[in-house]
Formats: sequence, structure tokens, C-alpha cells
Amino acid sequence: MVNEILNYFGRAGIILMLSAVTILGQQNWKSPEVLKRELESKYRMAVQYEQRGQAERALKLYRDIFNRNPRNHNYYTRYANQLFKQELYSELEMVIHRYLESKPRNETALIDLGKLYYLRGDTTLAQQYWQENWEKRNYSQSYTRLLFNCLISLKEYDQAEDIIRQAREHYHRPDLFAIELANFQMMRQNYLESAEEFLLFGRQNPRNSRYISNRILQFPLDSALFYSVDSLIRMEISDSRESPELHTLRADLLFRYKHYQEAIKEVLTVESLKKYRGEDILNMALDLQNVGEFNLAEQVYMTIIGDMKFRNIIPKALLGLADAFEKEVFADNFYSPFDYFYRGNFFFKPEYTYGVDADNVHLRQAFSIYDSMLVTFSHSDYTAEALIRLGELRYRVLQDIDGAARFYSDAMNSTRNAGLKGLCLTRLVDLRIAKGDLAGARNYIEMNNLISESLEKELALRKLLIFYYSAELDSIPIYVNDVLGLLGINDPYFNDVIEFQNFTDQFITNENREAAHDFLRSELLIRQNKLSEAQRVLIYLLENYPDSEVCIPARYRLLQIELFFKDRTEAENILNALISDENQFAPDALLMMGEIAQYRDHDDAYAAQWYYTLLERYPQSLMSDDVRKRLRNIQAESTQKPEL
Repeated sequence: MVNEILNYFGRAGIILMLSAVTILGQQNWKSPEVLKRELESKYRMAVQYEQRGQAERALKLYRDIFNRNPRNHNYYTRYANQLFKQELYSELEMVIHRYLESKPRNETALIDLGKLYYLRGDTTLAQQYWQENWEKRNYSQSYTRLLFNCLISLKEYDQAEDIIRQAREHYHRPDLFAIELANFQMMRQNYLESAEEFLLFGRQNPRNSRYISNRILQFPLDSALFYSVDSLIRMEISDSRESPELHTLRADLLFRYKHYQEAIKEVLTVESLKKYRGEDILNMALDLQNVGEFNLAEQVYMTIIGDMKFRNIIPKALLGLADAFEKEVFADNFYSPFDYFYRGNFFFKPEYTYGVDADNVHLRQAFSIYDSMLVTFSHSDYTAEALIRLGELRYRVLQDIDGAARFYSDAMNSTRNAGLKGLCLTRLVDLRIAKGDLAGARNYIEMNNLISESLEKELALRKLLIFYYSAELDSIPIYVNDVLGLLGINDPYFNDVIEFQNFTDQFITNENREAAHDFLRSELLIRQNKLSEAQRVLIYLLENYPDSEVCIPARYRLLQIELFFKDRTEAENILNALISDENQFAPDALLMMGEIAQYRDHDDAYAAQWYYTLLERYPQSLMSDDVRKRLRNIQAESTQKPEL
């Protein structure tokens, strides 16, 4: 009886034990999909560790995921690269062999094993091993490319070049691996050889001409190199059938070395080969404008307008010609003190162009072209573009807000183009702000806010600007966050809003609402070009709230107004007060004093005084190198040359 009881409990115990093992197994078991997600998560984490420079943590994770899935190529590659970097060669050898057990033909691992031999000092074995596998694979192009890159990483440049030579002989293709060899020669600063390979590649791959041009234009500026490369291109042109790509390449090279007339001739050749579509010649004219060659740009536009083969682009050429006249006027009036307050930021950049004579001959020519287009190309988008440009000139140059509003309204009514309509609408908001009609501007935004996503962003920026000028201190920080969410980090205005947010958080606070209100009132007056009124408000602010944080930007703004009025004595007094304490505006203020004196007033001696002060007070400033160059140029033109 006792034995039966023991046997019973013995069997029961075995059953319980087996059940427990089964339950434990079920608890530890994971589906392949779950395991895959887990490994991928660890892989991503390891990559992040590697990117942060946490090599040991990355290696630990790579080791774990590779051991759990030694067939995964990504796991192997990252793991092996870390072992190479940390020179853990014994572990690396085991990893390579283990991977090759499952994938014996994998070329990356085969190259890695030879590289391991090389780094251990057995270069002969490495070369024999690579050659043997290369021959086994019948000079596989993928293996060749991997071996070429490996040899470059080991700085075996001659061997790398020889590998390409052998591959070309084997395949009877002199252009094989031309792009790899071109970049390799460029890296070694063998620029002429690099150009030869780029041209060889381009001969077989004309669609990649833009890439080839971009690479050749990255060669250093050197006149001897220019003539050699230009000679190669001309030989290529003479040996090939008519190739617009080669003529474009030569035009780009000539343009970079400022041989503008020859570059224009090449582009005209390109146009003849492309049946005068006009895109290239218009781009050439625009490029000439961008480098300040306005007369040449105007000549190119006149060539287009006078040649009926370009009749399809004559309206664009007319717009371009007028734009060139405008830019030629503005180029001489570029330096304004108001440009220096958070330079280029949407919320602070001035709307008006100062110092332009309304009777300037180029300005009158631009007006004349736009007026003629309204008649010649009526009821088209060109009409709308001409009206918009007339509106811009009326607003920014002549400060005729009502006249500008009529042009923008007419433009909006004359086109179906959503982009042009949106531009007109935002400018009509800007005009209301410029008049000081903040309530009207806000109402206009509310009426037109749901037209499109891009327009919604533009109007949101202007609504935030209205909050700023209206001194709605409680609304600004809330709406700033809304605008940032609407724009997204990749929007070109995102950084402007961040900069605006930092400025308002630091200076526009509730701590002294009266001072903040006065400063914001002066900001609106500056935007309206009511500078004398803004000057009085800022002086009042500084006298009555001397301890307020907003006095720092207020003093900087007042300095800009005094410079605009060319009152050097008062400007110097304000500047000395501004730079007496450390603040973010002081270096920019000193640079502004120097640049306005040098470029607007053409007073190099006075400019040098402030450049020297900037170098003395802020020797580590990012501006220092540029300022030193300017001082050297000033000294070179002066009879007195004190040492820097």
C-alpha cells in the first residue's frame, strides 16, 4: 500500500515537473516576428550609440544581435566595422569566419578578411587572398569596387589605381569605374587626371552632366589649372558630336573664372542645340545679375528680346531686364543701419529701401518696361507679375502705400495663379501694417486664412507680427508656439520664429509693461518709416526706464536711427553707452559703425577706428577674420600702414 502511494506521488511529481517546464518554455518562447522587432530595435539603438561616440555600448549591442542572427548582413557590417575601429582583431577573425560559414560568397566579408590580414602585418597574404578571390569571381565589378575602396582606406593608392587598370583591361572598357577614379584623383589633388576621368564618364553618361560640372567646379581656383581643364573640354567638344552638355560644362567653367563674354557665347551655342528653348540663356542672365554684372545681364536680356528665335521667352526676358535695372539701383544702396537688427529676420528686417532717387535712370527704365507689359501682355500671368513688381517699387522705394495697394489688388484680380494671388494677399496685409492699421490687417487675415496651407503659414507669421506691434504681451508667447507647430522644423521661417521667441522672452516681459509698450511702439514707427517719432519714443524710454531690460535693444535701435540721420556725435555717445556692459548687440553695433562708415559714407579712416575697437574688445568674435581682411585692404590703400 505504501509503495503504491509513493509510486502515485512519484508519477504526480514528474507530471507537475513536466508541466512546469512546459509553462516556462511557453513563457520564454517568442514568435520570429517578435524576435525580429526586438533585434531591429537593438540595432537602431546601437547605431545611435555609435553616432554619439559611445563605441563600447554600441559594440556590446552589435555583439549580442549578431550572435542571435549571424546571417544578417547589416548586423555583420556594423559589428565588423566597430571591431576594425577598436582593433579587436581576434574577435573580428572569428566574426568574419562565422559569417562566411553561412554566406561563403559574400564579397564584403571576403574583402574584410584580406583587410584583417593586412592590418595584422601580413600584406603579402592579404594581396594573395584578394587576388585569388578576385580571379575566382571572374573580376566581378562589385568585388572590384569593394576592393578599390578598401585599398583607398588603407592608403594603398597605387594598388587601388592598378586594380581599376586591370579591370578595364579585362572588360575591354577604358571608361569602367571612371567616376570612382575621377573622385579618387580629385581626393589626391590630381585635378587634371580627375577632369579626364570625369569627361570620360560624361561621354557615356550625358545625363549626369550636372554632377560632373559640379565636381569640376569644386577644383581650386588656379589659372594654370583652368587653361588645362578648358583645353580638355574643348578637345572633348571637337571629338564628339554636338553636345549641349559639354558646351554647358565649358560655360560653367568660364563663368567661374569670370570669362563672362565667352561663357555667354557657349550658352548661346547650347540654346541653338536645344532649339532655343531659352532656359539656359535666362539662367545665364540671372547668374550675371547675382554676381553684380548688371550691364552684361542687361545685354543678354536685350539679345533675347531682339531675337525672334527666343520669342517664347521674351516676356520673361522683359521681366528679367526690369529686375536687373532694379537690382542695379539697389546694389548701390545696400547698407542701411536697420539691416543689422537680427539681420534678415522676418520680424525685424526693414521693408523700405532707403537712399534711392526716384528719378534714377535705371528705376525709370524698370517702370517703363513694367508699364509696357501691362499693354503688350494683358490678361496673362505676365501682367500680374508686372503689376506686382510695380507694387513693390511703389511700396519699398517710393513709400506710396495707397498706390502699391492698387497694383497688388489689380494683380490679384488679373490672375488665376494661386502663388501670385497669395503673394498679393500677404502684401496687402503688409501694407495695412505699414499704415499702422493693425486691426484692419488682423481682420483681413481672418477673412483669407483658409485659402491654402502655404498661405496660412505666411498669414500666421504676420498675425504674430501684429501681436508684437500691438504689444499684446500675454498673447505673444502663446501664439509663438502655435506658429512653430504650424511651420515645422524644416520651414525656412522656423529659425526666425525661434530667434523672435528668444528676443521677446528676454526683453519684452511683463516686468515693466510701460517700457515694453514704448519699445514696441517705436518698432511699429520704424516699420512705418516715422523715424523722428521713433527717436523721441526711444529717448523717452531710456530716460524714464533706465533699469529695464528692454533698454538694451532700445539703445541699439536708437543708435541705428542716429546713424541713419548721419549724426555721428550722438551715435558715438549711444554706442559708448551700449558697449559699456557686455550684451549680445555690442559686437554687431561696432561692426555696423564700421561698415556704414566704409560702404555708405566711404570714410575708411572712421571705419577703421571701429574695426580696431571690435578686434580689441572681441578678439574671438566670428567676425574677426573678415574685419582683419578689411583693415588690411584699408591699409593697402592708405599711406599709413600700422601693424595689425
